[in-house]
Amino acid sequence: MMPSAAVGRTIRGSATAIAFALIVLPILIVVITAFSPGDYFEFPPPGLSMRWFIEFFRLAEMRNAFALSLELALAAATLATALGTMGALFLARRRGWIAALLQSLFLAPLVFPTIILGVALLLLYRTVGMPVFSGLLLAHCIVGMPYAFRTVLASAQALDPALEEAGQSLGASPSRTLFFVTLPLVWQGVVSGWLFAFIVSFGELNTALFLTGPGLTTLPIEIFSYLQFQGSQLVIAAASTLQVALIVVMVTAVERIVGMGRIIRAR
Repeated sequence: MMPSAAVGRTIRGSATAIAFALIVLPILIVVITAFSPGDYFEFPPPGLSMRWFIEFFRLAEMRNAFALSLELALAAATLATALGTMGALFLARRRGWIAALLQSLFLAPLVFPTIILGVALLLLYRTVGMPVFSGLLLAHCIVGMPYAFRTVLASAQALDPALEEAGQSLGASPSRTLFFVTLPLVWQGVVSGWLFAFIVSFGELNTALFLTGPGLTTLPIEIFSYLQFQGSQLVIAAASTLQVALIVVMVTAVERIVGMGRIIRAR
C-alpha cells in the first residue's frame, strides 16, 4: 500500500491537474479556433488564418468597444489602486472593531453580487443624473478596489514600521515619508493590485450590463450582444483571443518588473 502522505500528494496533484485543465483547455480551444479560415466554429480548425481578427477590427462597434474597455480599465484600475492604497496604508497597523469593519467594507464587493450592485448603481445614477462614462468608471472602480486594497494591505503589514520612523526622525514630513519611504517599499503590492484591478475591469460584464448607454458599450457587452443577436461566433473567438493576449502581455510585463525588483533587493 502507498503511504498516506504519497496518497495525499497524488490526490492533490490529480485535483490540481483537473482544475488546471478545466480552466485552460476551453481558453485554448477558443484561441486556436480564432485562427480558423472557415465560416463556422470548428475544432480543430481546417487551417490557420487572420481572417477573423481582420473582421474584428473592420467592425466599428467592436473597435469602439475595445477602445472603451481599454480606456475604462486603465482609468478604473488607476483610481481603484490609488483609493485602495490609501485605505490599506491607513488600516495596516490599526486594530479593533472599527478597523475590522472598514476592512470588511473595502472587501465587500468581492462577495456582493455584481448584478445587484449594477441595479443599485443604475437607480442611484438615474436619481442624480450621472453621465454614462463617469458611472461606468465609478462602478468598475468599486469592483476592482478590493483587489488593490488587499494586495497593498499585505505589503504594508509586512513593512517594518521602524523604517518609516527613521525617515520621520531625520526630518521628513509625513508626505515625504509616504512618497520616499513607504511607497517605494510597498510598490510591488501597488503594481500587483493595479494589475488585478485592470483585469477585473477589462472583463467586467454583470455591472456594466445595466450601466452602458448608446455609443458607450464595453467589449464584454458588445461580445454578449453580438453572440446573441448577430453574426459569426468566430468574430467572438477573435475578440476573446485579443482580450487574453492583452492580459497575458500585461501579466508578463508586471512579473518581469516585480521579479527584477526582487533580484535587486536580494543583491
